[in-house]
Amino acid sequence: MRPLALVLASVLALAGANAAAHEGHVHPPATAMSEALSREHLLLPDIPVTDATGATEGFRTRYGQAGPVLISILYTGCDDTCGMIRGVMQLVDQDLQRPDAPRLTLIAVSVDPARDTPEALARQAAQMQASARWDWVVASPRDTPALLSAFGLPAGPVEAHEAVYLLGDLATGRFLRIPGVPDPDMLIRHARDIAPGS
Repeated sequence: MRPLALVLASVLALAGANAAAHEGHVHPPATAMSEALSREHLLLPDIPVTDATGATEGFRTRYGQAGPVLISILYTGCDDTCGMIRGVMQLVDQDLQRPDAPRLTLIAVSVDPARDTPEALARQAAQMQASARWDWVVASPRDTPALLSAFGLPAGPVEAHEAVYLLGDLATGRFLRIPGVPDPDMLIRHARDIAPGS
């Protein structure tokens, strides 16, 4: 088992069936092999997002022709649930370095535009040893609620964000909604099934 996978497994074992909480907000239970996913159609808007280099571009313009994308929702000041989300994404990112890996762009979308500046995103990406396939982006405080709504998520306080992944293709609008803490290998398998432009 990979070292990070061992760490993630330990965290999940400690969590058990209990929900993780931060600042009084209770999250849904984290399940290591959650495959309770749903298929849906999402029309994601061209809301401007800024990445860890400070470059700003519309979300749809940036990723509309990227092929398969895996979107996670988090913020850099969150350590418990976001730590597990980052861990899953890091394992997927590592798997994408293999020669037979599918085409897949990872996108970490911050729900905390007030504090997640490009510099904060860059620090987090460096800590996670993120590859060039893993983008870290944030919309403006005004646009973040609309972007979250397009993802089918509530625009409540940052502590109330959900542990969820969206795997799909912006060109087709077809996405899988994957809650909890899924098996990274399962995410890779589903990414292989997504044919860009299909």
